[in-house]
Amino acid sequence: MEHILEGLPQEKWIEIIFNASQGLSAQELTRLLERQAAMEILLEKRLGEMWEEELAYLANSEESSEEIHHRTQNIAIESMGNILTQNE
Repeated sequence: MEHILEGLPQEKWIEIIFNASQGLSAQELTRLLERQAAMEILLEKRLGEMWEEELAYLANSEESSEEIHHRTQNIAIESMGNILTQNE
């Protein structure tokens, strides 16, 4: 049981995605893709055609790297929860 808590949430998420049933993994990955699509639409509506440049700047920004890391880990935790609660 202790090994479940070892490592970064993102690493555990990948492990769960690869080891959960294909149906649950596909459902969660589809949910994440639809969420990303919705966010891209929102960004395009708010920032216009420049949104991809703004995103690239943010992704490569030293100032935002820690915040991006934390957000990535939080998304991984949420996604793991979605898969694991449906697996019961």
